[in-house]
Amino acid sequence: MKKVSRWSAFQILQLLIFLAILLHILFRPVDGAGAVQTPEIRLVSFLCWIGFYALILAVEWLPRWIRRRR
Repeated sequence: MKKVSRWSAFQILQLLIFLAILLHILFRPVDGAGAVQTPEIRLVSFLCWIGFYALILAVEWLPRWIRRRR
């Protein structure tokens, strides 16, 4: 049986948190300011969340990728 490294465990945990927040964004009837969530507003929130998550992944993976290239 293969051992799960700390890095992999952290990535799995991070993915689960990402999915939980994504589901919250998609299924909430109103946001924190009390605005009703229309499909357009949900899409904007979804894209902002994807962009934020992509930035986090880039910060995590870029140094790892650079070290492997050397």
